[in-house]
Amino acid sequence: MTMILTLAIVLPFASFGATPSKPGEITATGFLKKQGITTYMYGTHVLLDDNGWTLYALRSNAIDLNKYINLKVTVRGSLIDGYPLDFGPNYLNVKSME
Repeated sequence: MTMILTLAIVLPFASFGATPSKPGEITATGFLKKQGITTYMYGTHVLLDDNGWTLYALRSNAIDLNKYINLKVTVRGSLIDGYPLDFGPNYLNVKSME
């Protein structure tokens, strides 16, 4: 029970697979998927690690994320203030992608 409680508190604030590039900018690599129905309901897409764990909920006004579904990508962007919600992932506004 203690471990579950610890994970519930720590995981929403963890930045697995991410590295800061510039102040306020995040770079992360993973598989891009279309966002499905979730408990947190934000983001149009998600970035998953190699094990299928959600690293970030994503949105972008600069890039058509649908073109990269099911591909391994490196995204760069900034965290959106006020997130995570409802034990969801951090919310990233994607500015560029490789």
